[in-house]
Amino acid sequence: MVECTLLTRDTLRPLAALSVREEQANFIATNLMTMAQSIFEPGSEIYGIWDGGDAVGLLAVIDMAHPDAKLDEGDDPDSVYVWRLMVDQSHQGRGYGRAALEFAKSMAMKKGRGNLMISVINKPGGAMPIYESFGFVPTGRIVDGEVELKMQLG
Repeated sequence: MVECTLLTRDTLRPLAALSVREEQANFIATNLMTMAQSIFEPGSEIYGIWDGGDAVGLLAVIDMAHPDAKLDEGDDPDSVYVWRLMVDQSHQGRGYGRAALEFAKSMAMKKGRGNLMISVINKPGGAMPIYESFGFVPTGRIVDGEVELKMQLG
């Protein structure tokens, strides 16, 4: 059974050890970098994606309604932003990413947010088709070189 649980001292090492395939390395920061950067991202939460006792991926989100969230012009404060989503190279294609997106969607709805946001590098081998099949649609914005996608909730 797939489960997303908050990062703890005990789960840091197994999650840090996960990695994507070499050809995907330019699409996402390492899990260790995400964990380090989260210290400076108000409203961020990091979750391990687990199947039984096995670490299979990492999900990092930012509640854009957090009072100290760093909003840029055009950012939606009524959203949860999927900041990073990675599934380990040996576990890809098994539905773990979709399960993590379902978790993020549920979390955003429980927080009363109207939207789930994500951004993606739109190049061959990237995750754009996965996100669109989940129901995200492009907003028309390019943020830090990535296509911003949105899912309205409710």
